[in-house]
Amino acid sequence: MKIEFALLADAAQAVGGKIYVLGGGWNVFRAANYPAPVHLSIAMGLGFTSNEVGIKYPLNVAVTDEAGVAIIPEMKGQVETGQVAPDFPKGVSVKIPVAITINMPLPHPGTYGIVVTAGSAKTQLSFEAIFAGQKVQFAPEGSMPERGN
Repeated sequence: MKIEFALLADAAQAVGGKIYVLGGGWNVFRAANYPAPVHLSIAMGLGFTSNEVGIKYPLNVAVTDEAGVAIIPEMKGQVETGQVAPDFPKGVSVKIPVAITINMPLPHPGTYGIVVTAGSAKTQLSFEAIFAGQKVQFAPEGSMPERGN
């Protein structure tokens, strides 16, 4: 199993084998004062091979600040692929959309990290919490070193 994609969104739903996203792909949260309530969703796609179907996998989400302090208790659940329909082509990977909604208080401005673990796969998301009206500085294109995978 692998996490094929994950993104932050204002809202997301997984319905009928598809994921519906509203306000997706952001990385900056603005508030006039802190602590501030935030409502966000994590939209993700999980991919399974035919050998991984029908098994329950743990699904955990941890949210921390830049010091590694947990903002909310780790969320623990599970995901199961179910069985593949008899007419499903052999060798085609199974895709499962997942949407997780989180309501939490952000205690202060700063960098927040979200780690999602599904089975043995892991991905990390992050966002900056800033004061409303504060300008966000982005590095000019080409000035950031490339990350290796």
